[in-house]
Amino acid sequence: MKNFMILLTCIAFSIHAIAQTDYYYYKGNKIPLTVNENKVCMNIPKTCDKISERIQANVEVLGSIKDEAFDIFVISHSDYEKLTSQDAWQEEKKSVILTLCYYTENKEEVYATPYLSVRLTKEQDIDLLTSYAEKYALKIIKQDSFLPLWYVLSITQNSEKSTLECANEIFESGCFASSVPDLAAASSEIAAIRFVTPTTKKDTSKIYDITGRRLSARPTKGLYIEDGKVRAR
Repeated sequence: MKNFMILLTCIAFSIHAIAQTDYYYYKGNKIPLTVNENKVCMNIPKTCDKISERIQANVEVLGSIKDEAFDIFVISHSDYEKLTSQDAWQEEKKSVILTLCYYTENKEEVYATPYLSVRLTKEQDIDLLTSYAEKYALKIIKQDSFLPLWYVLSITQNSEKSTLECANEIFESGCFASSVPDLAAASSEIAAIRFVTPTTKKDTSKIYDITGRRLSARPTKGLYIEDGKVRAR
């Protein structure tokens, strides 16, 4: 019985450790995420439209986001295995960026896109951000038009770490005010366009996430932009 109880304790500790592996920071606190092992997120560069066409022709797409840089498809893990078993995959995998799907503490289904957003402590820290982008093989996509201290970056085919890992390690460095991964809700619009920059006074009443993606409603948690100002819930 004693050995059995030790085994249970070890298992419980292992489960706890695994649960804490995936997280993001919100207001300095670690917010845990649970991996959804049944789904995979495939991020296809716009220059690889043939891959996007083959995915849509061969498997069921459960969710998607189309933006200026990527076609992002969520598919089942079984369909992912189907794609990877085909001969074309040996060449296509060089271009595809894979990210994970998760459940939040509230059981909301989300998936990690290739993007993360970093807030500088001061404007002069742009060189520091550039050095971290080089360290993690990230691409600096844009500076936020509303909040000039915020920058949107993305992982690349050369990145050795995931979006969450990059965002977390950049925040944990203590060199930046904030660093958050982009987690898209499965319930969001099927075809969303990122990096929408309001250009008229009328547009400023609309709601956007911190990467510039238009939202249909205020998020239940996290940062968002409304009336040109960053807000938090």
